[in-house]
Amino acid sequence: MLAMKLVLPKETQVRGMSRNPYDAYHTVRTTTADPISITTMLFDGCLKAIRKARLFEADGNRKSFLDETDRAQLIVGELLCTLDMEQGEIPKHLSAIYSYCLRCLIEATLGDMPKLDEVEKHIARIADAWKIATAELKAKGAVPSRVAA
Repeated sequence: MLAMKLVLPKETQVRGMSRNPYDAYHTVRTTTADPISITTMLFDGCLKAIRKARLFEADGNRKSFLDETDRAQLIVGELLCTLDMEQGEIPKHLSAIYSYCLRCLIEATLGDMPKLDEVEKHIARIADAWKIATAELKAKGAVPSRVAA
């Protein structure tokens, strides 16, 4: 008697949920997170994409390099468009930095790899400041309902 086993790819969806437990966890985590956590995830995701892009470039994998720089561009673009420009000088300064980072990411895709280091430096500094500020707010129990990154 011949037994057959059906093996579905990890990406197969079952009633809208991923069969990969990590993907399902990540989906729930991002859809239920507060704005502070989402912004933190964006910073972390951007830094991860930049690091992966650097590795792919070193390996000569141009397509994956471009995919990761594109991911970083999308994240920086999201950070830029969520700024509340009516909140004073900080969002204006962040807007200029994010715009500069977007230009640097484009220049990196054209071969100017030190621009990738520039972006990583700026995003890491902003991410660190964000994490410190939000930790202090959480410790005080003073987390605002609307926070601009």
